[in-house]
Amino acid sequence: MILPSLNLSLSRRRYDDMESSGDFTPSGLTKEHQDLRASILAEISLYSQRPEQQSSAGTYDIEVGLALYRILAVHGMNQRSAADDGLWRFLSVKLLPDLVAARWGKSAAARFWKGRSRIWLRAMWWMVHLAWQGSEEETRAILRTVTTDTIAQLVERPGRAGFRVELTRSLFTERKLRKPSQDQFRAIMKLNTAKILVVEPSLFMGGVAGYAKALFTEAGCHDARPEIEMSLK
Repeated sequence: MILPSLNLSLSRRRYDDMESSGDFTPSGLTKEHQDLRASILAEISLYSQRPEQQSSAGTYDIEVGLALYRILAVHGMNQRSAADDGLWRFLSVKLLPDLVAARWGKSAAARFWKGRSRIWLRAMWWMVHLAWQGSEEETRAILRTVTTDTIAQLVERPGRAGFRVELTRSLFTERKLRKPSQDQFRAIMKLNTAKILVVEPSLFMGGVAGYAKALFTEAGCHDARPEIEMSLK
């Protein structure tokens, strides 16, 4: 299925119409799009319809991300198509506006279309893609150990060269093995932000995985496995 790409002008107009009327329902969908919507909502209930004790916002976001990642893959979504912000604007203001509104309210333009990195559906898909650990269950487990702040830092600040998927996945793999505290992992992410300006991970001894291991060691999160770490200094 080819999903439309909605430009900023049309996205603004559609969102403004919904906000002024208070009616955040899908519009202008083909039969294929209606089927896609139905398959997504069959797995994700609206946040406002979930018992409060059933799911925190963070847990709900993870489940939304995993469901989107799985369902959209069936319809041809890949990293290249996911880089099209217009596609996420279409999903947010045409296909699933009620889903977004239930999570963020009806006056959150940045979560629908306005703030590129803050478009909620886009951020949830990329969250899963960047943290992918080989299976949905492994990825769910690792995401549940990370704060929403850490996820926001990853998705909203991709860096000069865009997202570095192999590196991010290696960092999460290392996190799974070493089990750092939230503060330690935050320090590791900050260290990476500084180091990557002068160090190319793919050229580091041991490649990207070796670079990720060395970051953890330099940040004081030691590895019990019998491997010699190289310093990033």
